[in-house]
This record gives sequence, C-alpha cells and structure tokens, in this order.
Amino acid sequence: KRMNEREIEQREEALMRSSGICPVCNKPIVSGQYAHKIGNREIYRKKYGSWIIDHTLNGEYVCSLSCNNSVDVGSSYGNHLDVIADILIAEFVKMWSAEGLAKLTDKLLEKYKQMGVQV
Repeated sequence: KRMNEREIEQREEALMRSSGICPVCNKPIVSGQYAHKIGNREIYRKKYGSWIIDHTLNGEYVCSLSCNNSVDVGSSYGNHLDVIADILIAEFVKMWSAEGLAKLTDKLLEKYKQMGVQV
C-alpha cells in the first residue's frame, strides 16, 4: 500500500522531533519505522476518529520492531486519554499560541463546574 500525503507528513514530523535518535532506546535511526501510540486499528478509528489516530503526536519514528512495540500504549483508556490530551494541548497552542493553554484550561474548568466537580 502506498502512503498518502498525511502519512508521509506524520513520519517526517516524527523523524524531525526525534532528531534521528530513537525515542525508546536512544540509538540512531538507520532504517526506522513509524509507531502509533494508540494503535492504527479500526476499533480505535471508530472510537476516536482518524484525526486522533493520524495525528503526528500519536506516533513516534523508531529504530526497530521491538521499539515500535514499546511505543504502543495498549488498550488502556487512561493511556489513550493521555495521548489525546497531548494532541489537544498541541492543537490549542498551534491555534492560539500560549493563550491556547489558557483557553483550554478555562474550558476544562467550566466543564468541571457544569458537572458539579470542585476544583
């Protein structure tokens, strides 16, 4: 299967983030591979949507299959939420710079208040 433009972009961004060093084992990446944190599986695409699964922060460029397996956060919903939170934070910052974090914080606090949660 040929990679589409978004898949190529994911891999390029992940490789740039790593500076050519595997984020798992710290070895130089010679012929690496792209590893999804939340697996690229139909069940997760249905649950979270392609925007999350295909987001560049849902993956790392790694040096080997064993390091690829180490990047996968598994099926834990809590681990998935942690990855999704990183993606949302990055997107808020991209959209509104540092003010984006304040917007996201305000939004979360408002939602907590609506749910009756004391913060």
